[in-house]
Amino acid sequence: MAMISLEKVSYSYGDSFRLADIDLEVEKGTLLGIIGSNGSGKSTLLKLMAGYLVPQAGLVKLEGRPLGAMPRKAVAQKLAVVTQGAHSDFDFTVEEMVSLGRLPFLSRWQSERPGDARAVDLALERAGLDQFRHRPYKGLSGGESQRVLIARALAQEPEILLLDEPTTYLDLAYQQEIFTLLSRLNEDGMTVAAVLHDVNMAALYCKDLVALSRGEIFAKGSPETVITRENIRAIYGSTVAVSPHPTRGRPQVTVLP
Repeated sequence: MAMISLEKVSYSYGDSFRLADIDLEVEKGTLLGIIGSNGSGKSTLLKLMAGYLVPQAGLVKLEGRPLGAMPRKAVAQKLAVVTQGAHSDFDFTVEEMVSLGRLPFLSRWQSERPGDARAVDLALERAGLDQFRHRPYKGLSGGESQRVLIARALAQEPEILLLDEPTTYLDLAYQQEIFTLLSRLNEDGMTVAAVLHDVNMAALYCKDLVALSRGEIFAKGSPETVITRENIRAIYGSTVAVSPHPTRGRPQVTVLP
């Protein structure tokens, strides 16, 4: 069953860029990685999937329903998005930041309900942030703040989690921590799709991959299908060797001088 489907979707920014004729299904229970060179359309694709952008041609569906015809609150109760970083002008604690994820469930002027507090507690627990709940959000490291943003999305109790480059600017330990968290959420039944720069991490953790090139889908399928020497050369213009990971067997890329 497709949680999100795109049918002949196109979107352009004037004459500078065009995402063209995208056909894609995000299957229930997958962990999908979206890869490609800078400017290939990865973030634009994710924004179309989230409903942040309206396709100029084609149709985006959420569980079979046209996404554009659904109220935004209804979409937010089904689908959560983690963008690239979030700054706050307020001195929020971690718990207060995460509680913002409950806004789609509240009507105007409605105060927090017992169920909202339970959802926030569970989100903090799933993201491993219980001990951080009273700390100021502004004082966190990059990896810690990224976990807070994921926890805020989890507080929405979504079935689908979309992330735009969740490990960019993070060191190796925090990258591994974020990917482990996403894998655990996926194992618990959540459908996850993420724009990723690190091809090796994408191949190691994702069940399926979509590779974009110049606004079009160049390849899609399993990591073994997408991550080949020929595909990497065509997508990135890089000469590489591709070999299996020593413990998991997933394809891993080594750049050749």
